[in-house]
Amino acid sequence: MIRAKKNMVLCLALLAIVYLSGLSRLLYVPSLLGNHRICNFITVPTTREPSPQLLEQWVQLQELFEAHPPNLAVERIDFQGGQAAKITTELLADYLDMTPLEAEYMREEHASVVQGLPDYPQRAFAGRGIAIIAGGRYSEYAATTLGMIRLTGSRLPVEMWMRDRGEEKAGWCHDLLTQGAVCRFISDYMADMSAFSHHYQLKTPVIMFSAFVEVLYLDSDSIPVVNPDPVFDAPVYVNTGAVLWPDYWGASESPFTPFITGRSSTKATAVPAIQTVDAGQMLWNKEKHWKALCLSAYYNYFGPDYFYTLLTQGGPGWGDKDTFPTAFRALNANWTLVSHRLETQRYDDGTGKGMGTGMAMMQADPAHSEGFKPLFLHSNFVKFSVRRLMCAECMEDASALSAQDRSEGKSVVFKGHIMDRNSAIRNQMRHGKRVFATKTGDEMNDMGKLDTEKDIWRVMERVACVGAFSEEKICARTRGHLETTFGIESRWDGGPEGMCP
Repeated sequence: MIRAKKNMVLCLALLAIVYLSGLSRLLYVPSLLGNHRICNFITVPTTREPSPQLLEQWVQLQELFEAHPPNLAVERIDFQGGQAAKITTELLADYLDMTPLEAEYMREEHASVVQGLPDYPQRAFAGRGIAIIAGGRYSEYAATTLGMIRLTGSRLPVEMWMRDRGEEKAGWCHDLLTQGAVCRFISDYMADMSAFSHHYQLKTPVIMFSAFVEVLYLDSDSIPVVNPDPVFDAPVYVNTGAVLWPDYWGASESPFTPFITGRSSTKATAVPAIQTVDAGQMLWNKEKHWKALCLSAYYNYFGPDYFYTLLTQGGPGWGDKDTFPTAFRALNANWTLVSHRLETQRYDDGTGKGMGTGMAMMQADPAHSEGFKPLFLHSNFVKFSVRRLMCAECMEDASALSAQDRSEGKSVVFKGHIMDRNSAIRNQMRHGKRVFATKTGDEMNDMGKLDTEKDIWRVMERVACVGAFSEEKICARTRGHLETTFGIESRWDGGPEGMCP
């Protein structure tokens, strides 16, 4: 009798926990598959309907933006000489054909938008988590990134964002639930997405509509090389509520930019001493910086036709990335730019005589003020997708073609690096060699015991052999590369061993 009562109490307690947790999250309970662990106790937001409060606020924001559009369109034209062009005051001053009267008009429009920015919507969000932009070909990169998130030990819930359901890879959203992640679709929150024609524009709605108060945003190809969870406790984030990472070059914004955004009462007369940012990863407390997020949404709403060119003027980095620090500066907000310069991860040129050119950006952990400690590998050139690396000749299906792909008219047939004669890493791929260059002089900091390349291939074996992206031939090639290059025998038999903490 006593045992029965105890069992009843335990059952009632468990039901209460499940009920309370289920109000806002899915609860994963311990489960074993032989010797394979699954994502125990990792919670993800439920697939509940979007908050009416949040939907109404977006409608109000869109009306605000439409009431204060830029007064002219500026075309994207790159500097003569490209990224090697020397940025001078004269070059910046003469790049855009903008009159003082036009700048004055835009300054007034910008001030009206700032005046109308809404307050933070209380009770619309909860907790901490990771939001990744996926969809189409980006989902293949995101699958690798999610695998590394779990392999490094992260227990944070993950949202995988896509433009709409047309970008969903069949079966992938179901697979994600076993990895503590869930699919989200921006179209569920926006009745009209006609203004969002470019993939760059989607970052702000992803962060804005994410279920989390505190968001670690990641591009699909920004891969954690160590557990990213502690970054939320980094003093620089706790103190300011926002962390951005640096890019390679200084700003080439229009001299009218500080005037238009209210940072200055006059047109700038010198090259701005501003570092550009790499927006492939951002840490954002929405409660502290909601208005800055809304202002960056304004910049991105009119990004392709105006703000992207205003902020770069033909220099490198055209796109969304510098809309975020521009919003912080316009509002005089307190935020952090990581003090460590990024490192370049180069590929081995295969000759044994040195290193090749850059293939990815290694970004530092902001929690470490002394010395460079790697946190993210932003693979901006070589993408870590099993199909992009291992395919002999692949045909995209409809779900793999994102809106961005369609707008650029890209071919639906492609060869992976292992077969592409124009690939800089083809020989390494075909002969079972490492792609990452080894440390030479001061080119790379000491990575300690990390072996990021090996870890990424461990993850990609699972992607190639299990789930929505699995293909028999690519799985075999991936396993062969893992065994030949790293001496690791294949181990994925359908279980998710090693993918979760």
